[in-house]
Amino acid sequence: MRAGPRAALTVALATAACAGDPPGAPDQPDECAEIGSASAALGLADRAIVGPAEAYPADAELRGREQELRGSQRARREAAWRIVERALAPVGLAEDLPADVPAEVPRFQTWYGRDDFQRMFHRLYDDLGPAGRSERAAFGDAAIDDALGWNASAVHEAPSWPAERYQEYVAAIDEAVEVGGVGGVGRVGYSPGAARHLLASYAAALPCVYGEPPPAFVDGDGPAERQLLRQGVDVGACERRELGPFFVAGGEVLRARIDGGQTLRLLAGPPESRDEVCAAAAGEACEAAGPGPITIEVAAGGEGGRAVVDVELGEAQPTWAACMAGPFPVDAAVVKADWRRSDFGATLPVHDTSADALRRQLAGASPDWGEGEGAADPGPDQIYTAVLPNGQRYRLAALHVMTKELDHWMWVTLWWSPDPESDFGADRPDSIAELGGPWRNYKMCSVAWFREQDPDPTGGYDDSAPALAEALAAAHTGEGGPSWCSNPYLELGAGNGATNCTGCHQHGGTGLTPEVILAGEESFPEHGRIQVRNNFATDYSWAVDSGDRLGRIIADEVEYYDSFEQP
Repeated sequence: MRAGPRAALTVALATAACAGDPPGAPDQPDECAEIGSASAALGLADRAIVGPAEAYPADAELRGREQELRGSQRARREAAWRIVERALAPVGLAEDLPADVPAEVPRFQTWYGRDDFQRMFHRLYDDLGPAGRSERAAFGDAAIDDALGWNASAVHEAPSWPAERYQEYVAAIDEAVEVGGVGGVGRVGYSPGAARHLLASYAAALPCVYGEPPPAFVDGDGPAERQLLRQGVDVGACERRELGPFFVAGGEVLRARIDGGQTLRLLAGPPESRDEVCAAAAGEACEAAGPGPITIEVAAGGEGGRAVVDVELGEAQPTWAACMAGPFPVDAAVVKADWRRSDFGATLPVHDTSADALRRQLAGASPDWGEGEGAADPGPDQIYTAVLPNGQRYRLAALHVMTKELDHWMWVTLWWSPDPESDFGADRPDSIAELGGPWRNYKMCSVAWFREQDPDPTGGYDDSAPALAEALAAAHTGEGGPSWCSNPYLELGAGNGATNCTGCHQHGGTGLTPEVILAGEESFPEHGRIQVRNNFATDYSWAVDSGDRLGRIIADEVEYYDSFEQP
């Protein structure tokens, strides 16, 4: 690794990374930081090299299998590994790098961080003008599209980043681990679908920033509209492209609209026997009722071109999101990473996730992961590694992945292991190993609901993966008991070994902390794993009121403008 131009730019990068940020922004919160872990989001130059965040290619039909996934550990794990594959799939960088350097990063490393959100929100809110800001006007899809595109090239507007300096910065990236550093070591990343929704929800989030937490239980008002997807589609002359299929439940209606000169059709049924339900020209709406899968077909005439498709769902039983502009869209995905320093002799704790270890842990009065059973020093061929511009080296110890492919999200978590073929890695598909050497060394667990509905403790793995079967049985609490999925590196607080992701996240937007929930007090039975509310204030996201505290970013911006615009 050359230590020339890129290392020399470290101090300048640190000062320029937030160029264009709104005044009065708070520092990055660190209440979740652990010793040896770190977070450093993409700066302006790195965002330009990476380019716009790559959309998460959601399986929009998965919500039709929600009951199956709740009731089958095997089906759930198979679906979860496919989610992992989509999140880790390599994505090409926007900039060409020196020869012999792989110019791609995992998809999740292209996603937006807190700094991206801050830059884009500042631009969007400023563009509203005094009248729009006074009314807390909505941004609109086109404005958000523009902000996402602008963010990827904002470095070229920064006086501190002249073209020569930027090109020197790019040319100094000459090792694969430095490419990983370009993607940053951010703690939280938001897919474009998630970031768009968070930006669009600013006005709804403000009352929750200033007011009391929403009540735990509310009565529904019946059907509600929510945006499922907004996606650009490139269609060649006389070609056809498909989106979906989208699962539409009984009593629900899917509506689609296309802009850009093309036409669309809605096709109902499985691929082998689909029927046209509706056809529409550009600017017209088309709708289809459930239950069943609905596929959107986009067709171009003799010229072809780019079209934008908007998909909305009329929900029969809307998911409550009092502090958001409705639930997240189906292509929303969020990752939370644990990056650990790997230089200066730092090692990585090793955690035993075998059946025997889980039984001992879960039987304790306070089922904590503890400090681990040993230490390891894996290299880049065994663990995903990133080197930052200042030469600091980090290893990816663990990664949470949550996707809105289910109404109550699909929850998947990965952790590194020196024994990756045992227990929770025994069923890893070849497609994960084919992504590259490091990714074959991560284990995985997943949940789809608060309670485990699979009556088979082993998940049906007795013959194909007996070590996995035993580990699943060790954490199984019986059919109808609280589900289990816990990451030894990412969970915080007492009782962190007995969690299930969804139980903790149900309290997003309430001001509660994971440490309080995991403590298992009377209000949060089974270390917070049991459903105790039907009003999910931020649709299971911690981003608004804790973690990245995006609600505080919004409030600071609003307060700044109000200080000289409001009478």
